[in-house]
Amino acid sequence: MKFLSIIYVVVFTSLSFQVYATETITESAQDLGNDARREANQKVNQLKEATCMKSEAECLKEKAENRAQEATDTVKDKYHEIKNKVD
Repeated sequence: MKFLSIIYVVVFTSLSFQVYATETITESAQDLGNDARREANQKVNQLKEATCMKSEAECLKEKAENRAQEATDTVKDKYHEIKNKVD
């Protein structure tokens, strides 16, 4: 009887760990891909800003737009990461 109750405890405990998994492998890979894409976009934007030949005001405007887009991408990706962890 004790052996049977131990088996029940082990089974129910292991099921609870499966239910509360943080992320699947595909979601984790997607997060890494998003991080790499954001990093690449940021480097490209910095390179374009460094080689900007327009007026200073236009270059600053372009830089501000790039930072806003980078912030938007970061927020979207972090939202999806949190959503995947909750799911």
